Amino acid sequence: MRKKIILSVLLLSLLFTVNCGYKLSGSGKYIPKDLKSIAIPDFDNKTTEYRAEQFVTFAIRDEFIKRSRMVLREKVEEADALLEGSILKFDVTPVNYSSLGSVDMYKVTIKINVKLVNLKNNSIIYEKKNMSFTGNYEVGSSDFFSQESEALKKISVKFSASIVSAILENY
Repeated sequence: MRKKIILSVLLLSLLFTVNCGYKLSGSGKYIPKDLKSIAIPDFDNKTTEYRAEQFVTFAIRDEFIKRSRMVLREKVEEADALLEGSILKFDVTPVNYSSLGSVDMYKVTIKINVKLVNLKNNSIIYEKKNMSFTGNYEVGSSDFFSQESEALKKISVKFSASIVSAILENY
């Protein structure tokens, strides 16, 4: 009986000391620990798509704050890091038509340059040029352009998740 108790205690202690190695992705392990705050100014919109920079920048700010340990700062001079970017391409192409001949699905392609800079030592933590995202957007009874703001918002949210994942995991 005593051997069973000792064996049980040893097994329990072993269970509590073993680390399984499981880690959540997107935690920002490549971002230096001393960087506590980040500024994310509006992305530069080099396209003709009206307000694309507002939707993309807002979605990236939101996703970055949700997925990292950093605090968002309004002013660059108050931040430890700077995430800046340019929207290079925003294309909307019809890909599917209804039986009546109207478009019911569009393919949206966004391409950006993005760079994360450590402002404490002015080094580049992450940089990616021509980062691309393509997604489809279905439209209801009206056309895409009458629903453009909502479509742009939804697409920006999906796109920002892939950008932030790439930055936080550094690939």
